[in-house]
Amino acid sequence: MLNEKKTDRSVFEAVSDSNRRKLLHILADAEELPLHDLTVQFDIGRTAVSKHLKILKEADLVVSRKVGRETRYRLNASPLKEIKDWLSFYEDFWKERISKLSQLLEEQKMTADVTLDFQLDSSIEVVWSALTNSDMLAQWIWDNDFKPVTGHKFQFRSEPNEYWDGIVNGEVIQVDEPRKLSYVWASAGETTTITWTLKSVDEGTALHFEQTGFSEETKATEGAIEGAKYSWMEFGKKLKSIVETQ
Repeated sequence: MLNEKKTDRSVFEAVSDSNRRKLLHILADAEELPLHDLTVQFDIGRTAVSKHLKILKEADLVVSRKVGRETRYRLNASPLKEIKDWLSFYEDFWKERISKLSQLLEEQKMTADVTLDFQLDSSIEVVWSALTNSDMLAQWIWDNDFKPVTGHKFQFRSEPNEYWDGIVNGEVIQVDEPRKLSYVWASAGETTTITWTLKSVDEGTALHFEQTGFSEETKATEGAIEGAKYSWMEFGKKLKSIVETQ
């Protein structure tokens, strides 16, 4: 007859020992094994194996039956569900927190280094053209071969000087006409991301600018971020002048 003894020992206590965990693994791969076949797989003696089996039986993780003069053992995995449920709770717990941590780190990573807002007395369509039409871009930034096509690689070209070759390399990342435009801005060893967000308002168009991704070295350089902000403010003034004459 199968052993009907009820659980009177913690499942967690029963699996806390490496030898008992090994017994469970062995029995999981076999329908049923006698004490001798279990003992030969350990460096400990028969008595020690018997004591470990007794603890597992008290936790209802192992059941036994007599076959003649021999006792045979088999796994009863049902109580392990308690451990599975306990681990699942903490797995979900940590998944949620790791997800929140990843989100926080991503938000911190993507926090804009330069932000500007412009109020333009022009329609969103006109402003979009000024941001994406190569000829119009040349009027308020520099000569370029820009195209509002995701993946398109382009350059802005200004007059070089002793500190800078005058070239900005870019690649279009996102085009959501006429609401959002984003592209890479790589120059002088620094690669950042430019994002323009447009919104129609009663007075015309609200235009939001962000530049993200400056290196820590650049951020630590006195005046570097302020210099970038000043440059984009000047570009913005030219943009405003151009679109409001359209």
